[in-house]
Amino acid sequence: QELLGADIRFRLTQREVSEAERAWISSLGTVGESATMRSMAQRADGTDQALVEVKAVDATYPLYGELKTQPVLDHAAMFGQADGVFGAVAPALLLDRLGIAVGDQVTLGKAHFQIRAELITEPDAVSESFGFAPRLMVSMEGLRAAGLIQPGSLVQYSYKVRFDTPRTANQLEELREEASKRFPLAGWNMRTYDNAAPALSANVE
Repeated sequence: QELLGADIRFRLTQREVSEAERAWISSLGTVGESATMRSMAQRADGTDQALVEVKAVDATYPLYGELKTQPVLDHAAMFGQADGVFGAVAPALLLDRLGIAVGDQVTLGKAHFQIRAELITEPDAVSESFGFAPRLMVSMEGLRAAGLIQPGSLVQYSYKVRFDTPRTANQLEELREEASKRFPLAGWNMRTYDNAAPALSANVE
């Protein structure tokens, strides 16, 4: 559950869920929404930039596990907007690459972000897509403000669910079947906590 960050995850590429899909997913338990995409982050003075793996999260993140940062902040303090500037967290690798520190600003698309904390541990990182660049974590509102999501943008949306009551392996399989029957054209990738990280499992085997 911590590796996946959920009991079940629905992932879509280049589109968000429809109203009907969202309503059904919400009926399963507590839902957390996130989006990931690749972009360029630029120093506030424009002297340098770096490729980043952007991950936008909502206030429920993480549903399982612990997001570890230095300093420790709540969601609003970490990602909220103040004086037109959104918050963000990034690992030491990105800070070093850009020659910046916590408290400095970067530009992502059309929006400005202040690095509020250093990212130490991202609990569900192992179940995310392989990253070619350092993480830059922002809020969903911040990502939308950046204006990076355009028709054709390669962005992945994830809808993670924490069940209100535990489900057995058989119930998980029934849920997958129900999702396929209800929304046969959804095109989403479904993954449950009993197979949170297939590549890792294969390597262990």
